[in-house]
Amino acid sequence: MKERFQLERFLPYRFDRLAKHISVSLAGVYRRRFSVSVPQWRILALLHETPHMSAKDIAQQGNLDKVMVSRALVGLEERGLLERYISAEDARVNELCLTLVGAQLFECIAPLALRWEADFLKVLTQQEREDLSGILYKLEQHSRSKDRVPIVMESATS
Repeated sequence: MKERFQLERFLPYRFDRLAKHISVSLAGVYRRRFSVSVPQWRILALLHETPHMSAKDIAQQGNLDKVMVSRALVGLEERGLLERYISAEDARVNELCLTLVGAQLFECIAPLALRWEADFLKVLTQQEREDLSGILYKLEQHSRSKDRVPIVMESATS
């Protein structure tokens, strides 16, 4: 019997939908109060964890497209939340880091984001949270695997 496709049960669709719901809900924590967009928040968090990143690195690590990163960086820079400088390793590359004001803004938002996360996850038991973390890690690693060969193409053309 041929398996029937159901979008509502299709894992990529479910992950995408959940990620969008989470992102919109979490953005409510910081958007109005701090005038920070989703990409800007992600950039603040990335630069807090890893100072001195290029825009290209931010796009890759933050899972953001280059145009989105560029717009977000302009807004953050205009507000004095980050600064650009020429990389010591490669004069062709601009690196970015948080200013003191940017770091302070991150420190204001981070506890609110963590409280939001704890509230969101309270529907899960501690064991379920640990299981979810392990499962997500495993799937993230698998999705990045160079050895993973898409076998779907063979059956799609048959």
